[in-house]
Amino acid sequence: MATVTMQVLEGFEAGRLYCDLHTPITIGREEDNDIRLNDDRVSRFHAKIQEDAGRVILTDLDSTNGTRVNGHPVRMRVLQLGDQILFGRCLMVFGSPEDLAGLHGSSRLSASGDSASPDVGEDGTNLPQVAEPAMAVGDQLFHGKRPELPGGLTPLQAVQVSDLLSYVRASVLFVLECGEEQRPVPLKGSNRMTVPPEAWHLLQKVQLELSQCLREISEP
Repeated sequence: MATVTMQVLEGFEAGRLYCDLHTPITIGREEDNDIRLNDDRVSRFHAKIQEDAGRVILTDLDSTNGTRVNGHPVRMRVLQLGDQILFGRCLMVFGSPEDLAGLHGSSRLSASGDSASPDVGEDGTNLPQVAEPAMAVGDQLFHGKRPELPGGLTPLQAVQVSDLLSYVRASVLFVLECGEEQRPVPLKGSNRMTVPPEAWHLLQKVQLELSQCLREISEP
């Protein structure tokens, strides 16, 4: 049985810390919930958190206003340390203060790095820094890491997952074949869809990752 720690960042319960709650946990407006939130935008029984195979899973219980993780609506989600979860107007973060302090410290180190010195021009002055591209939606929601494929699948389940991935991959390929990367000067009279280079490269990245998933799931 897993234990879960949640901190309230915003809302009527801001500042509260729910420490080492044993799963399963229910969250909602009613008194019978393990975490009760005094917010009329929170449903009576809004969501639950449970453990399965060592992972912590959040499930929205068909709430009226939904549940968001890192700003994006979800129905189910394997929680990761540092995930920010919004129930109504209550924003919570998954993890203890000590765990999050370590997470943020390592993130700052990897983001800045001792070798990340500014570029210097021939005259010795610092060159202007190029802004990093905006994070893709998947990177925001999953902290830049592709979710793991499930293990221990039966042959039938493996085929079903493979079929689903193949369907999504075929859809991505169709978009790539029908569209084109946006050019500096739009082509006159073209009836082809154009997308910015960042979105085009993201589609290509998704295509590659889907192909990798299909290979992984087919390996014995």
